[in-house]
Amino acid sequence: MAEAIVKSIENNTHLIVEAGTGVGKSLAYLIPIILRAREENKKVVISTYTKALQYQLVDKDLPFLKDALGIDFKFTLCVGGENYLCLRRLNQASHHGLFELDESEDLKRLFEWKDRTETGLKSDMDIEPMPKLWQKVCRESDICFGRKCIYYERCFYQRAKAVERMSDILVTNHHLFFAHVASGWNVLPKFDTIVFDEAHQLEGIAAAYLGIEVSNYRLKNLLDTISNPYTRKGLLSRLEWLTPNTFSEINLLIGKVRRAGDIFFSILTEQLKGTTKRIRVKNFVPNLLKEPLIELSEGLKTLLKAAENYEDEKEILSLIERGVMLSSDIDDIILQRLPNYVYWAESERKRSSMFATPIDISSILKEQIFENIKPVILTSATLSIKGDFSFLKDRLGINNGDELALDSPFNYRDNAIIYTPNSISDPKEAEEFQKDIINSIKSILNITHGRTLILFTSYEMLNKTYNALNHLNSSNSLNGLFFLRQGEMDSYKLIEEFKNSDTAVLFGTHTFWQGVDIPGDALQCVIIVRLPFQVPDDPVTEAKMERLKENGKDPFIHYQIPNAILMFRQGFGRLIRTQNDKGIVAILDPRVKTRFYGERFLSALPDCIRTESIEEIKEFFDKINRKGQKNN
Repeated sequence: MAEAIVKSIENNTHLIVEAGTGVGKSLAYLIPIILRAREENKKVVISTYTKALQYQLVDKDLPFLKDALGIDFKFTLCVGGENYLCLRRLNQASHHGLFELDESEDLKRLFEWKDRTETGLKSDMDIEPMPKLWQKVCRESDICFGRKCIYYERCFYQRAKAVERMSDILVTNHHLFFAHVASGWNVLPKFDTIVFDEAHQLEGIAAAYLGIEVSNYRLKNLLDTISNPYTRKGLLSRLEWLTPNTFSEINLLIGKVRRAGDIFFSILTEQLKGTTKRIRVKNFVPNLLKEPLIELSEGLKTLLKAAENYEDEKEILSLIERGVMLSSDIDDIILQRLPNYVYWAESERKRSSMFATPIDISSILKEQIFENIKPVILTSATLSIKGDFSFLKDRLGINNGDELALDSPFNYRDNAIIYTPNSISDPKEAEEFQKDIINSIKSILNITHGRTLILFTSYEMLNKTYNALNHLNSSNSLNGLFFLRQGEMDSYKLIEEFKNSDTAVLFGTHTFWQGVDIPGDALQCVIIVRLPFQVPDDPVTEAKMERLKENGKDPFIHYQIPNAILMFRQGFGRLIRTQNDKGIVAILDPRVKTRFYGERFLSALPDCIRTESIEEIKEFFDKINRKGQKNN
């Protein structure tokens, strides 16, 4: 892998590398790019999906290589500006009494921390502050005063930017990278090469950042920043030169926008009825916000003319621009002004949102990235279908470059077994399938007694299965296992709880199929309940499939199957994380044996023993645990 990357750098060509678990892909790309950075004076960006990998690179791999190679190079972690404490906003909010009573304890800790922190990063705090408090004191790009700020020399964000400019290697994440692209390349310093690790996540994140979202929360945040009617705090309360008459006039305009927004989003919510829905026609809801937002912008412009200092002028201008952008985004969605975008909306609890998402980002990525930066190196454990990278290349717009597929060096044949039971109904028979799933999971858990991750494709099935098994567990039919369910606490805490218990069973969906790293005996069984096909009536999926059909391609063959296989491989990959890991992957979806595409899923996995016998599973599990006890 390292040799392929050296060749890619020398020839200035793109490279896609699929590197199975255990290949050591981080070291394989770090060594060549360190040499490139120092010998050729080139700046390199490494972009990852998970925070865990970012911190592994910055805290472990790069320091290790600095010592091992004996090369003096500089590296730093790049995060979004909103992660930094803004000293100006902290002192401004404190001076004007903008904090609320329930924030007092966190505020006290924040003031103590600001004098001893070197980074000003929220992640470096012992206890994460309340989100609403942090929102008042973090850096916001459009109200950053730059060199005109009295805190410029002490600014945590500006110090971080100075370090980035002097660094050879910048470690960031896909979210910030595409925020950089969406901003017109204004977030990160200029660089020469990029490595996308966990590159299987690129398409979804790029589409989200290159699209539009309008929500009732976005509107509320804008209006509360100007003037909050409940706390009586916001920009207006800080403008000491503001006359009572003007204060009242602006608040009347804000009230008009709030009322229009309440009606607007209640109409949207009523149409959605708690679901996600594709928008196929223009003017699907009346644009009740357009005129009130224009009037508010005009009202704020009168404040702009009267502003007595640069700080007030800058903040007023930023709020005008936010209002104009919000109004423009609402127009773009309601009038469907963006070609080749899919329009959709969703309502969940108190949040209602509208979206415009690009259907195909390949041309955008081709123009913005692959024709603009060379080389681009993409790597992950799952990028191909049996060594064929066509699906990924089509989705991302990669027309040239080299490819390399490397298997994992781990001994899957001896260390893992795939269980595909015979007694499960087809998923189309929903009630029977649900009963069979519960019975099959119960049989497996009575063998493993925990140390099991169960992966679902929907929260509905997760919750039904959890409730049924939890009832059995409470009635002592499952030997008192420790059940953990996604959503009950922060994902990081869930995984830590799981690792610390020998009897834990973790129920997860979506994000738990990938990026979860539980090495060792803490995880000895992964249960895949259904093949991870994307829901065909999901608006973005539906639009992608329609586009393929228009181009004469079968969307199930050319999109659904390869997409599901890649996610399936990610789910399987949760089990074996080190060369000593052993365990079972149970695939409960009978379609791997009954449908024409089933073998494509199974053959995409490493070479393992397969069985349909629960007795063989019990024998295998007893065997690996006897060996483990002997080794201990």
